[in-house]
Amino acid sequence: MRFGILASHQYPRHEDLQQRLGELFDLVSFAAESGYDSVFTINHFLANLNTPQTISMTARLLDISGDMRVGTGILILPFFHPVHVAEEVATLDQLSQGRLVLGVGAGYRDNEFRALGVDKSERIARMRESIELLRALWTGETVQHRGRFFEVVDERIGIEPYQLGGPPIWIGGGAERAVRRAATLGDAWFAPGNSPDPRWLEKATRWHEEELAAAGRADMPRERPIIVELFCGPTTEAARETCRPYVRDEYFAYSNYEQLSWQRSMFDTLWDEVFVIGSPDDVAAGIGRLQELGFDHVIFRPFWTGMPAEISRESVRLVATEVMPRFAR
Repeated sequence: MRFGILASHQYPRHEDLQQRLGELFDLVSFAAESGYDSVFTINHFLANLNTPQTISMTARLLDISGDMRVGTGILILPFFHPVHVAEEVATLDQLSQGRLVLGVGAGYRDNEFRALGVDKSERIARMRESIELLRALWTGETVQHRGRFFEVVDERIGIEPYQLGGPPIWIGGGAERAVRRAATLGDAWFAPGNSPDPRWLEKATRWHEEELAAAGRADMPRERPIIVELFCGPTTEAARETCRPYVRDEYFAYSNYEQLSWQRSMFDTLWDEVFVIGSPDDVAAGIGRLQELGFDHVIFRPFWTGMPAEISRESVRLVATEVMPRFAR
């Protein structure tokens, strides 16, 4: 089992962004020193929270992340030209000496599609073609691509990635078609662990395995990452009391987007039945359940909007010292 943190760099607009970013960078350095395996950045445009952009944030984390893998969790690929992504990510891969992971998704917020002039109905087709072109460019060979959205003919990438063939591409998605698509389109399914249906992950992993088997990829080595809401305290009572207001505030902020409006009405269900929050024993048990489903890389958000830095740091410390040693690495 590997462990990572989601550098959830989104903050209420009244907060001091410089202070908060400094706290985040300190936390990433602390996680690296504590034996964590990865750190991932996020991506949104025109957000209702102060949200620095993912490529810049990923670059900033390279020098303070030790040996951790660094990636995007996730880059909304339909909003970018794949030539731009290919060269930016190849640059990051070189700077990190091969520690990069490119996590991508198709997007869901209507305001982003409207503002960026992208037809939401085309987002899956755009993502598919973008991934095809990324992989072609990352070979370092001359590309002959004439697609529906992009044309790159008789051109080579300006900087080749450090990893042969480019960084692994992890594809996020929560709907059944997205889960099945990730089995054949990407190198891993970047699973979200916050469905209000407590049995959803069981169903989703079955969909994913079915699609892998159908594609003849069931026996191929494949990482199985998942993003979960996780917080560890000295006792279950202390953990739940400490973090609940911060988790609630962030979920309520997200619920202002129509596509996530359910998060407000379903918050108590998520809190009681889905999130992994409690003592080291409780957290280890929750991770054990994920491991039984086949997941082998748990990535968690170490803080939510408004949470003081010392609280998130203590949870990260407890996971490193009291939970991670219980799992083979």
